[in-house]
Amino acid sequence: MNTITVIGLGTSDTDKMPLGVYKQLAAAKKIFVRTMDHPAAVMLEDEGMDITSFDSYYEESDDFSNTYERITRTLLKEAEHGDVLYAVPGHPMVYETTTERLLDAEKEGKVKVVIAGGQSFMDDVITALKIPVNENFQLLDGTALNIRDLDYRKHTLITQVYNQLSVSEVKVTLLDYYHYDTPVFLVDKAGSADEEIIESTIAEIDFRVPDSNLLCMFVPKTSGEQYDNQSLGHMINLFDTLVGEEGCPWDKVQTHESLERYLLEESYEVIEAIEREDDEGLVEELGDILLQVALHAAIGKKEGYFDFYDILSSLNKKVKHRHPHVFGDASVENMEDLNKVWEKAKVEEGKKAKVKYEKEYAETVLKWMKTTIHEKRPLHELITGDDQHETR
Repeated sequence: MNTITVIGLGTSDTDKMPLGVYKQLAAAKKIFVRTMDHPAAVMLEDEGMDITSFDSYYEESDDFSNTYERITRTLLKEAEHGDVLYAVPGHPMVYETTTERLLDAEKEGKVKVVIAGGQSFMDDVITALKIPVNENFQLLDGTALNIRDLDYRKHTLITQVYNQLSVSEVKVTLLDYYHYDTPVFLVDKAGSADEEIIESTIAEIDFRVPDSNLLCMFVPKTSGEQYDNQSLGHMINLFDTLVGEEGCPWDKVQTHESLERYLLEESYEVIEAIEREDDEGLVEELGDILLQVALHAAIGKKEGYFDFYDILSSLNKKVKHRHPHVFGDASVENMEDLNKVWEKAKVEEGKKAKVKYEKEYAETVLKWMKTTIHEKRPLHELITGDDQHETR
């Protein structure tokens, strides 16, 4: 079995390339490089080395996944005829997708892969920005950035940004989480004589972006009540404190039973906000519903039966299981198909058929609620005037 050696070209400063890496490259009869957009690759070509780059693959496809797959297939094909030396920017194990795919091929027994040298760009970026990584630090991929990955309590370095479009796409995700005037930095060619640091805010970070394969983005960790207030962990801590020994005299004596009426009251207020088309009111009242959930969870945790994460886990599992047509392979064409999917899911969950008393409550009580909201008629008047639900 032949070997593909993946060697790192290090950062943009060729003077920092380890001597052993240079000797290995200089001794090679042929070198494959992922891109020529790196000073070390240009230097090696200038010294007369036989270099084949995959830049044309990028030009021929807008899909990076397909490009990386094509590079991997080409390297594996070359390895059928002998050992291969493949050079990549930075370190081969730091956000290098082609390395990951080659290692997958090794697990499948297709080739032997050796990882060699190369200083990671992170060292120079950390130095350039003076990032105290021991204060909490994370490294994220800009092409797969998700709001759930973001944490305001961590210094965040984002890779795989290389032009205005990619920076703009990352910006959109950041704005879903951070305040618009949060400071952010773009760092290009860190550690080299051409190093450039662009400081801005998230809202304006894509106003001036160099096209560069050696670009990254940095968001310093931050703090503030606005971030605590959107944190699930912070909410859980608040309610654990409220029901604790040193908590609120009212909250800490509540039980699941004593809170029953408040769930009805808050539900009424949610419906009232909907009926009045009051978006701000709806935000507040839905928060009060969540307050009920959080308080029940805190009581459950105090009593040792369940906590908020048990509720969240149960919810997420149910939603995913009952939507195999969205999250799985099931197919539905109409509501009849969908009802069959739901019934099947409920059977698999062990749900037993029962009389749906809550349906009658929803049909009758919701009508009363809406009448009260729009006509300002009290419930006792509606009930005594409703022959179908006579209580006298």
